[in-house]
Formats: sequence, C-alpha cells, structure tokens
Amino acid sequence: MKSKLFEELTIGSMKLRNATFMAPMSLGYESQEGTVNDIMQEYWLARARGGVGCIILDALSVDPNVPYLGNTLCFRSEASIEHYKAFTDKIHEAGAKIIPQITHPGPESISAFMGIPPLASSVYLNSMAQKTRAVTLEEIPHIIELYAQASYNAKLAGFDGIELHCAHAYMLLGSFLSPLRNKRCDQYGGSLENRARLLLEVMDAIKERCGKDFPIILRISGDEKLDGGNHVLDICQLVPLLEAHGVDALEISGGTQYESPNKIIPSHGEIEGVNVAQAKAIKQVASIPVIVVGKITDPMMAMKIVDQDHLDGVVLGRSLLADENFVNKAKEGKYEEIAPCTGCVLGCVGEQTKRRHATCVINPSVGREKEMQIIPCTTKKHVAIAGGGIGGLAAARWAALRGHDVTLYESSDHLGGQLCLACIPPHKQSISKWVIYLKNECQRLGVNIHLQTPFTKEMAKDYDAIICATGAKESIPPIPGVDLDTAITAWNIIENNVVIPGGNVLVVGGGMVGCEVSEHLCHQARGPLAITIIEMEDEIAKVMVINDRIGMMKRLYASGINMMTNTRLCKVEGNTVTLEQNNELIKKTFTHIVYATGSKSDSTLYEELKDHKEVYNIGDSKEVAQALEAVRDGALAAMKL
Repeated sequence: MKSKLFEELTIGSMKLRNATFMAPMSLGYESQEGTVNDIMQEYWLARARGGVGCIILDALSVDPNVPYLGNTLCFRSEASIEHYKAFTDKIHEAGAKIIPQITHPGPESISAFMGIPPLASSVYLNSMAQKTRAVTLEEIPHIIELYAQASYNAKLAGFDGIELHCAHAYMLLGSFLSPLRNKRCDQYGGSLENRARLLLEVMDAIKERCGKDFPIILRISGDEKLDGGNHVLDICQLVPLLEAHGVDALEISGGTQYESPNKIIPSHGEIEGVNVAQAKAIKQVASIPVIVVGKITDPMMAMKIVDQDHLDGVVLGRSLLADENFVNKAKEGKYEEIAPCTGCVLGCVGEQTKRRHATCVINPSVGREKEMQIIPCTTKKHVAIAGGGIGGLAAARWAALRGHDVTLYESSDHLGGQLCLACIPPHKQSISKWVIYLKNECQRLGVNIHLQTPFTKEMAKDYDAIICATGAKESIPPIPGVDLDTAITAWNIIENNVVIPGGNVLVVGGGMVGCEVSEHLCHQARGPLAITIIEMEDEIAKVMVINDRIGMMKRLYASGINMMTNTRLCKVEGNTVTLEQNNELIKKTFTHIVYATGSKSDSTLYEELKDHKEVYNIGDSKEVAQALEAVRDGALAAMKL
C-alpha cells in the first residue's frame, strides 16, 4: 500500500529514507566503558537492515561521571569517539540515519549509590526514593557546556544529529520543565518560559558549538497527563520559543516517569496511539516536523498517522523488538508476516526488573541477534511437535524456517493453548495476535497441523526428533474440605464453563491470574456482585510488571474489590471458609469459591519419550513459567535440531 510513511523525510540537514524512527529503549545491554558493544551493535544493525529510517540511541549521558541506570552510553575519550564512528559508519551502510538521545540523568542518576546526591531542578524524592539536590545558579553554565560538548562529540562520531530528552518530568531537563518537579523561585522556576530557560540555553549552546544545520530533535511530553503537570496547551504555547531557539523536530511522548510509567510505556488497558491527539494539536502550531511515539504497533495505524492525521513520522519502540523487519515488511505489504507486539511488557520491561537483559516474548532473538540467527539445517529431519500452545507453535515455526519437515499435533480442536484463555479477560485481547501470527507462519512455512490428535509413544518411531510442548494443568493445593472434582478454577471461569452472574465470590490467589479472573467476573456480572481476593504474599499481583500492574490495580480498586493480603485459606466447609490473616483465624461465607492457585507441569509424554534418540521438553511441560520462556524454549530447541 502506498503511504507517505515510506517516503523521504527531511529534518534540518538530515534526509531519512522514510518517516520511521526507532525509539530509544534502555534494555540493559550497555557495557561499562560507555561505548557500543557487540550485543548493542548487532541489535541496532538488525533494525537498520530491517528498513527503519532513523535509529535513536538509548540515553547517552553528557557527563561520564553521572551514569543513568548502571552502565550508560557516554563519550569518555577520543578513542570512544572513534569507536562510535566505526559503529555509525555501519549503520549508514545499512541505509539508516542514527542519532543519540543526549541527556543529563540528573535526578535519575545512580550517583546517590556513590554518596553523591543526584541533581534536579528542586529538592524531591526521585524514582528510587532518594533525595535530590537542587542545581545552583553557579552550576548551570557547566551543565550547559556538558550538553554542548557531548553534542559536538556526537557530530565528530558521525551521528546525523541528536535528540534532547526533556520528557516525562524526568532527568535534568525534564525536571526543570515540569511544574510537578520545578519549585524554584529564581529565573529558572515559576512561569513556563522560566522553566524552559535551561532547555533553551542548552539548545543555543549546541547550535553554537555544532552549527545551525546540525539537527536537534526534542523529545517532550505533549501532556504529562497528571493534575499540576504540563498539559498540551502549555506545550503549544512553548512551540514558537522552541523553534526560535533552533529545534528541528518534536517527538511527542506523554506521561510522567514516577506517577504513570504505564503512560510512557503503554501496556494492556492503554489505547493504541496514546499520544497522537496531543501530537496533532501541537502540529497545528508548529512549522517543523512533529513525530509521535506511544503504542504504535500496527503498520496500518502507523500509515494512518502520517497519511490521515498529517503527522510527519512515527517512532516505533517495542514493535521493532517484536520484529526487526517491521518497516520492510510493512512497505512490502506483508502485514501478516510481522511478528506483533501485544503490549505485554514481559520481556522488554519485566526482564530488566529481574536484573536480566531485556528481550521479547514473540522474538527471543532480541539482544541475541548473532547467536540466534536462523541457520538452514544441514540434515533435513522429520520433526514432531507435541502440543499446539505458543511454545509448540514457536518451535514449529523455527524448525520449519531452518528447513525441517515439521508436523504438529494438538489434542484439542484449536491452537494457542493457555494463550486462548489469557486473551479473554478485559484489556488482554491483543494477546490473540501471537496465536494468529504463529498459526499463519506455520501455514505459510508448510507445517503439517493435526488437531484433535494427541501425540502418543507409538507415533514416535516415525520421527527423527520430537519436541514435547504439552503445557501444564491447573493445580489446587491440598486444602482441607476442598472437593477437587467440583472445585471452580480460574480456567473454568475464563472459559465460561462456569458462569457466575452475581453473588459473593471468594477468589483464592491474588497473582496475575487471580486479578484477571476477578476482572472477568466483573465484566460478566448480570446482578449484584461482591468479590474478595485473598493472597498469601504481602501484595496483590506482586510479580506483575509495573506498567501492567498500575492499570490493573486501579481497575480493581474502582470495581470495589476487597483485597486481603497476608491471608491464607485454611479450611473449606461447604461455602464457609476459615482464613488466617496475621495469625488470626477468620470465618466467612461466600456463594462461590474460585481457585486461582497456579498450575503444574504436564510432562507425562516427555517421561514416556525421554529415551527417544532426540527429544526435547519445552515450556510449561518442562517448568511452569510464562509465554516468554515457552517461546524461547521452542526456538532454542529448534536451533538444536
């Protein structure tokens, strides 16, 4: 389909091959010396080869002594500039432009861990609950110089321009611009123009040092989406000033880092194109290009934003993690072949909260581009996949891509396994994209699929290799009085095998599934409904990724759901239960009891087949986890064939 999205875009002196940008996403790949290591290089090169117009590097600190999160990109010496130049040359050879996101981490610096209070516009607690120190007037000229020198180093290193980070009431410039953070009483505080003063002085210094034709893109919150913060009318008022001081394009984001990270990295429950409305309003008063970021995961939406909403470009983040070839495939009209981002944040954000490198559920090769490149097999094998959940489908796809003859067996009448349940609760429908994509890929690649056909030990003799992906079954712990044959489980409810139109319901288990089944019950209610969730841990949904958890908890509270933490189910007598909370026993009566108490591996088939000459056990069949592990296991097993 013809679209302006795939036409050249000019920003200052920078001419892009198309109007797509790759968003900066700190994924934990940074090396200690602050330069681009092999992991990062292969990661970015894959996206450059995949057709993106301009790559925006992750946060690059203007001060090597003030790191962002752990290891941070920076310029430490002439040698590091030369190192970056070799990298930018490779990106240019792949046809893309590249700019770093220049920032002073300020309040978000980890300097506090080294005994140095992080700098900010004012004194407040940062995201790590550490007290900041207000920048003095005497320090400001040096900070401006740091920005100018870092930008000049970027020019020497072959970057095509820079992006300044001034969004989300975050980092140093953002903390000055936002009234939520800036409580100063001097010329850098108070009015909008005063709060923007440092930003404007930084831009002036960069233009003076690097030349007026060196492009500056400004990332800014079109709306901080919080009472007391900057709103879209404030930013519209600011645009003429920004243009007068040399900004060449505006990237519109939204939200604030501390209060609403789910607005910055929108997950389930957040609308697609979350910042488009604000970007359109700003475009009305701007004479420079305006581009937009925020949950743009569909190629048709990306084209609409440029063709019908008349914005100048789109910034793709997690969409390019899910599929590094998103842009090329979209340009060629191969929409069904694009691996979809569903906004789950399990790999890109969740893994980092566990102090692991970020990855992606549907694309486990993120950050492992060289290690997990698909290499054609040397010996074609007859491969059986036992199980058509997401792990089995992923294994089938990767094995077929390598050239093997693949047959998949699924005992039920549909593919997708537990994902077909996961996409039923409110706000989770996007997860179905994974099943649709993998099913289409298997059909495209010639995988033979047999539904309602359990794989048996007797069938193994016909195959050179077998991948067991038989998943898991729901589990209820041995609680006195529970009748396992009649107990209502979360899966029963979500599949609508058991319908509860109203009543007083106890949900046992306050993890993600317990929360989702509670939302589902609220959605399905046709009469008065009261829900109590009990959880043994000290928090509800404790292990959910924060971007997802914020929205979930707000919805649960809004629905009036009673949530009891540090609470254990001790005994069931009909509809009456005995609970223990803080060493106190409580008796309560409910109309229904729903168990969301986890699952256990179904590895029966693997145990029968483990002596086969080549057999692999993957996903929940091996160990109960999430879709992230199932897809990764399937891909890695296929690579071993």
